[in-house]
Amino acid sequence: MKKSIQKVLMAAFVLAATLMLAPSVDAKAYGITQINPAKDSITVTWTAEPDATNYKVYVGESYSDAVLYAVLPATATQYTISGLPAGCEKYVAVKYTYQSSSGNTYEYNVGSDYDLRTVPAKVTGVKQEKWWYFIKQFDVIWDDVESADSYEWIVYNNSGKKLKSGTATGNRFTYSKKVSNTMVYKVKVRAKSTICGKTYTTPWSSYGYFFTQPRVKSVKATNGKLTIKWDKISGATGYEVFVSTKKTTGYKKVKTVSKSKSSVTIKKFKSSKIKKSKKYYVFVKAIKKVGSRKYTSGKLYYWNSKNSSYGYF
Repeated sequence: MKKSIQKVLMAAFVLAATLMLAPSVDAKAYGITQINPAKDSITVTWTAEPDATNYKVYVGESYSDAVLYAVLPATATQYTISGLPAGCEKYVAVKYTYQSSSGNTYEYNVGSDYDLRTVPAKVTGVKQEKWWYFIKQFDVIWDDVESADSYEWIVYNNSGKKLKSGTATGNRFTYSKKVSNTMVYKVKVRAKSTICGKTYTTPWSSYGYFFTQPRVKSVKATNGKLTIKWDKISGATGYEVFVSTKKTTGYKKVKTVSKSKSSVTIKKFKSSKIKKSKKYYVFVKAIKKVGSRKYTSGKLYYWNSKNSSYGYF
């Protein structure tokens, strides 16, 4: 028992002696502060450490992958990490090197921060993730802005009337307020981020356009022609019509028509005359052209010429 007590006392004495020889980590850690937020850089500052022989700056996505980014002289109290993308978030740590009178070198933390951020730029990639035809709602997504605290969004109908606005904490939301399956909607988004006590709001994104695949009302095959009719999409600039003799493969675009059309008649498919006895499968895509960009409704359903029933791709 006495030997155990002696060992404990000896360990405590060695620890105390060590602390007297080297500066305390806690006493020397003054921390780092981000200043002058910018879109392409992060600037940090710190209080000078009298015992420092130099400073080392570490940068990464997190503590575990941070790498040495710069070695600075002992006079440094500020550093700018440049060439960063707008709206990013970085882990930054600053350490100083201290050399004791006995010649031993120690490295201590000045400070670190897990969420130092650049100012976000305009949101990009606003698009339709999915349209829910039967429950009449659609999902909106966009490219994530890492440094954003929140997002604001606005939904408009095809005529430009504002329908609803809201906020999101992530890069998506679902819109379900009286959605029409025969309407083109448009959405814009912007990001908000508070850095160094100041809130930055980005410009509004370019519009994303949202609409579903036109529903085919009828498909009729007679000897000599295939007639296809569909529901118009308000705001579409045209339609593309596809035909196949198989359910999910072999589709060929047979017609592109203007927004005023809601039916087509096909007399041949792959150089063969249309036959009443043959089953044909069809689908229609709605097109929305904005400047040089072309948006489409994609494909989800197909219909057949025997009974106009639908199936899923």
